[in-house]
Amino acid sequence: MANPTQPPLIGLLFSETGVTSDIERSQRYGALLAIEQLNAQGGVNGRPIKALLRDPGGDPDRYRLYAEELIRNQGVELLVGCYMSHTRKVVMPVIERLDALLCYPTPYEGFEYSPNILYGGPAPNQNSAPLAAYLIRHYGERVVFIGSDYIYPRESNHVMRHLYRQHGGKVVDEIYIPLYPCDDDIRQAVERIARAQADVVFSTVVGTGTAELYRAIASRYSTSARPPIASLTTSEAEVAKMGADVAEGHVVVAPYFSSIQTAASQAFVQACRAFFPEDVSITAWSETAYWQTLLLGQAMHRGDSDRSEAVLRHLYGASLDAPQGKVWIEQQNNHSHLTSCIAEIDSAGVFQVKWQAPQPIRPDPYVVVHNLDDWSASMASEAQP
Repeated sequence: MANPTQPPLIGLLFSETGVTSDIERSQRYGALLAIEQLNAQGGVNGRPIKALLRDPGGDPDRYRLYAEELIRNQGVELLVGCYMSHTRKVVMPVIERLDALLCYPTPYEGFEYSPNILYGGPAPNQNSAPLAAYLIRHYGERVVFIGSDYIYPRESNHVMRHLYRQHGGKVVDEIYIPLYPCDDDIRQAVERIARAQADVVFSTVVGTGTAELYRAIASRYSTSARPPIASLTTSEAEVAKMGADVAEGHVVVAPYFSSIQTAASQAFVQACRAFFPEDVSITAWSETAYWQTLLLGQAMHRGDSDRSEAVLRHLYGASLDAPQGKVWIEQQNNHSHLTSCIAEIDSAGVFQVKWQAPQPIRPDPYVVVHNLDDWSASMASEAQP
């Protein structure tokens, strides 16, 4: 039962500072926009939702400490947050032990399940598999992997390696750089990419290193043809940092781009522009934080509670018309049904969608070797870019 004297609470764990602060700020404001809209509609049966914000600064230990502080000291049982996988993994035992619920609005490497985490970003079968089919069809079979040196890039590359090998592709080099790379780290990595003479570069570099890598590749190739960089995570936030001239021609897979011209997407973009600070970009991951928080609010309203058990009971079986399209949670694994898109960045820095899944993709985070055949067939009628 609801306590009429207490506001319903949602804790937000997004970094305002640190290596991934650009994207996490977009997620924070996506969640805050959803809370503002929920409260404008009456909150939880007339009680406005209160957001409790914490800035972990990209430090995994602070994510864990803030999660425990919010749950134990503030009575929060519903959290939205985390970006890098190692931050999610340090929060997981806290929320499981204290029976709280974390909405995780970020793509990740798969192969995980927690009854206390709702995975809002794509699993590998929803992004890596269609991206690999697209790259092999449109760009060629030789690929270089480059990633930040932590869990998500290494596991994502493990999946992508199998995908390329299925269709005769070849990984010609695999490079890892620190999360906070220096100029020499970037320079050496770009020289290895150039020596490999790959058709395409698959990047799982995150944070501030993303723009640095793209700029360094643009500089290294100068007026000569450069291989496109394909990414699971590069967003409008990173493009704003690197510039449209550097970003042009590169490829990204995500459930949403702010350039999508549907009524729901345009309404979301308009609301974000009115609500977000000027230096915060509208990204796929702000959209994910937005719809996950909306879905939480709807479940809180139906259960008249901000307790995790009541909310989870009302989340299963519910769906939402998000800016990206219809989304819902698969109760079997707590992952989300999402409609993936592949876009190429144009000369104005706009993500131009080249392919979209014909329907929401059922999440399958456990399959070790994902099959390209279905995706290759769905792209068979496309013209070459």
